[in-house]
Amino acid sequence: MATGTMTKGARSTIRRLTASALLSLTVLSLGLGGFAARTSPAADTRWNARLVKLDPVRPMDYLELGEEVADAATSESERQLAGELFGFAGALDSARLGRSAMLALASIAQTPQEKARATAAAELVGGRGAIRRGLTAEPAQLEALARAISFHRRGEGRKALNALKQDNADALLELVGERLAGGADVFREECKATRAGGAGVTDEDIIANGLLIELALRSGELRAPGLDLALQGDEPLIEIDLSDPVSTWRVDPSRAWWREGKWSESR
Repeated sequence: MATGTMTKGARSTIRRLTASALLSLTVLSLGLGGFAARTSPAADTRWNARLVKLDPVRPMDYLELGEEVADAATSESERQLAGELFGFAGALDSARLGRSAMLALASIAQTPQEKARATAAAELVGGRGAIRRGLTAEPAQLEALARAISFHRRGEGRKALNALKQDNADALLELVGERLAGGADVFREECKATRAGGAGVTDEDIIANGLLIELALRSGELRAPGLDLALQGDEPLIEIDLSDPVSTWRVDPSRAWWREGKWSESR
């Protein structure tokens, strides 16, 4: 794609979006990065008798106690303890309790970023959202959709529609179309309306957003940072690795025994 076709306003918008996303990522990492390392204080004697009876073979007990602690919490340490209990429940039995545990974490989140992360993770551990998380595409499919977006932007609807018919690009449009103005259906209708040729897109924000997606697609990876930026807009990117329980649940499932006022590996 020739960069000469990009307007000054589009370049400015892309720079603004990129800077905003990077700043949001920094804030998110600062806000969430320290959670896994925290441990509940030994001073929480109110729950100690219940905590020492917890056993990893009964993960439901962690969830139920977490709900009690969350409902009765009067301090930050108790809210933290509730979060850890929810985390252990989900980590110990993700298949059965994962979604409930994540939604519970979302309900006690202290920041919008924490709530967004937990809500997104709930969809993944609950079996929903897996298609989005596991998106893959062939290079030819990526290139075909990138061409379609480029033709659409220039008002060459017939060429855009032809590009969508190549290499299953139309199916990929369904997956990333939510970030195109009006979505995949409107994109197709606009292409049909300009099949005989016509004026290209003039809205600079729409141009910039389309360029971001096109550039990311042409990079060869569907989940390239540029496409994540386009899909999320100004919002922080939410990365969730379900294969890493410590990262996902912010607790270490190997230390699920409450001993001497802290979580321990010792039974």
